[in-house]
Amino acid sequence: MIRAEREHIASLAGEAALKLYWEKRYHETYESLLAGRSEYGRYGVVAEYLLRMLPGGSVLDIGCGPGTLAGLLQHSTLSYTGLDISDEAIRLAKARFPEMREHFHTASYDTFRSEERYDAVVAAEILYYIDAELFFGSCGRLLRHGGHLVVTVYDFEEGRRLLPLVTSRMKDPFRAEVYNAGKELRWHIVAGVFSA
Repeated sequence: MIRAEREHIASLAGEAALKLYWEKRYHETYESLLAGRSEYGRYGVVAEYLLRMLPGGSVLDIGCGPGTLAGLLQHSTLSYTGLDISDEAIRLAKARFPEMREHFHTASYDTFRSEERYDAVVAAEILYYIDAELFFGSCGRLLRHGGHLVVTVYDFEEGRRLLPLVTSRMKDPFRAEVYNAGKELRWHIVAGVFSA
């Protein structure tokens, strides 16, 4: 399914078309695909990593969707910011977590500007849809020196192909797999100190 989505997205022209695609996807599939507890397995591993490695730090969640990670971090000492190109995703995130409304922004990782340099950037299931080198360049701009990069990908050919590229951008990467038996899905999680 992801390969077909990626090919469809690649056929679209520019960020505006990509944004329209995700608006429709969030609107049509949020309840059935993204609101279920199956999302919490991998996000739980990501949250635990962030909480242990960066107590009191700041997190930029690129492609935050409806705020799944935000929900796991909302009562922690971490400062959270979520970005998504989809207005619908940000609307859902703000509705789910009204006390965090100001922490969600409709923006693309490559055009987002902030005075803050973050302690961690999280990219959950987005690298198949974007230019990885442009993304890594943006990480260099958005992360403080010694900041962490956390990436999750589905276990399919494209996701596995991206793993060596991602780990090559990290010092001493941590790697985990999460398996959802009910849906027969597997995700790879890779995290470590980012190195440009």
